[in-house]
Amino acid sequence: MSEEGIIRSVQKSLKVLKYIMSSPGEVSTNELVEEFGYNRSTLHHMLKTMKREGFLTQNQSSKNYNIGSEVFYGWMKDRDLREYLLRLRPVIEEIVDNCGETANIFIRENDKGVCLFGEEPEKVLKAHLIMGRKIPLFCTAVGKAMLAFMPKGKVERILKISDLKKYKENTIVDKEKLFNQLEEIKEKGYALEKEEYEDYINALGIPLINQYGDPVAAVSIVGPVMRFTDEKIEECLPFILEKAREMSSILKGEYYKYI
Repeated sequence: MSEEGIIRSVQKSLKVLKYIMSSPGEVSTNELVEEFGYNRSTLHHMLKTMKREGFLTQNQSSKNYNIGSEVFYGWMKDRDLREYLLRLRPVIEEIVDNCGETANIFIRENDKGVCLFGEEPEKVLKAHLIMGRKIPLFCTAVGKAMLAFMPKGKVERILKISDLKKYKENTIVDKEKLFNQLEEIKEKGYALEKEEYEDYINALGIPLINQYGDPVAAVSIVGPVMRFTDEKIEECLPFILEKAREMSSILKGEYYKYI
């Protein structure tokens, strides 16, 4: 291909990428053909290339396109993070159906975890979903799950601005003990919380890791102690770990299949 041809090809790709970036949701091939009038074969090659490079990701169910991880991490300042993470909702629903407890997606804001969204089981007795709720990182399963996969220096800085308050009898406020626990969590791949932040509540937290090894979010499964017992957690754990890997894969732009 000539230099002029390469420039035209890049310009076409940028137009398509810009269109998908500005779309409120997924974009189909038919929509792109109608919008730009490109030959289907040319468009298919263009989309395949951008998907391979991480600029786009393709929903394996609908075959439609959305932004990929390379665009997301460079574009996050201009995009609502919650909108990107909402593609995880069907997986969260699977977890709730399988385990029968409330599941949430959290991100970190300074020394707090912030609940972006989640799902509740259809039970009278349950841990209630509170979107936008902020919780401390150092004494919650979802917070420890994220801290365990951060560099120690970063964790030190986070703990420095935290109020290491002893919320409950089981709350760990000793930094040495906390760092030892974080090492164990990293080795296992998940964190447990047993009435450390709230009475009568147990929780399981698993980090969602991007392609750079950073915890960009975490999934939390929360339930009352009389039902979400050690035995129940052990029973649910393999399924939840599998789904957490799936969600990390979705966030990396490697694969997602939900509608």
